[in-house]
Amino acid sequence: MPARVFLIRHGETDWSLGGKHNSTTDIPMSSTGEKQVERTREVFVGEGRAIDPKNVTRIYCSSRNRTRRTAEILRLGVQHHQYFHDQSSGETTSTSKLQATGEMAESAIQVTPSLEEWNYGEYEGMTLGDVARVRGQAGQGGQKWNIWKDGCPGGETPEQVSDRVDVLIKEIKGVMEGTAATWPGGKTVPHVVQEPRDVVCIAHGHILATFALRWLGRSLDQGTRVLFEPAGVAILGFEHDDLEEPALLLGRRSQV
Repeated sequence: MPARVFLIRHGETDWSLGGKHNSTTDIPMSSTGEKQVERTREVFVGEGRAIDPKNVTRIYCSSRNRTRRTAEILRLGVQHHQYFHDQSSGETTSTSKLQATGEMAESAIQVTPSLEEWNYGEYEGMTLGDVARVRGQAGQGGQKWNIWKDGCPGGETPEQVSDRVDVLIKEIKGVMEGTAATWPGGKTVPHVVQEPRDVVCIAHGHILATFALRWLGRSLDQGTRVLFEPAGVAILGFEHDDLEEPALLLGRRSQV
């Protein structure tokens, strides 16, 4: 089976609905956001659907409650309780919510700092209008803010974000290579053994866009615009199923 990476954004929050930049503030999903994720599960998750739990080998999410709650609603954890392993602290915690299905992913969802949203620094909680006003007061009104080039004052630079996403991409490719095989000529194929190959990353809009760009080997300042709607799903993979040719899957055929 081909190896794929599914990127899933958490559902809507009051801040995202209002256009506010939200990174370090732990704003929960709204009731609308939870319904959005439930709909995503109905459409994308299940046997024969795009994300078939039996094909998932590892799940990652950020530490924020809105992404952990998204993981709970998607039901992509272990069979009974979902366990979250924090890669930074080494601690493992559990949700009390029972899962109705038996999945084949690792016993713990990996909580990784690589998927934390961009640290917006001084722009935390601001709308684009707020940012424009602040920049105008600072004498930067003639230059529209571009997070991909400018970064965030008091927060992270594009280089810092790119570096930490690259760490996770390297780890994920290592997971996929663990059961891959090399054909004559050097082509590395991830699906010659019938083991779970898919990886799921549950996180935030800007960091998932960063992940997609870095997966394709693009620098963040090249001007590529990538958008992620709340509870949206994107699929990454490999051209010719070759682990040396990462690709963005723009169209997926229906299952027959």
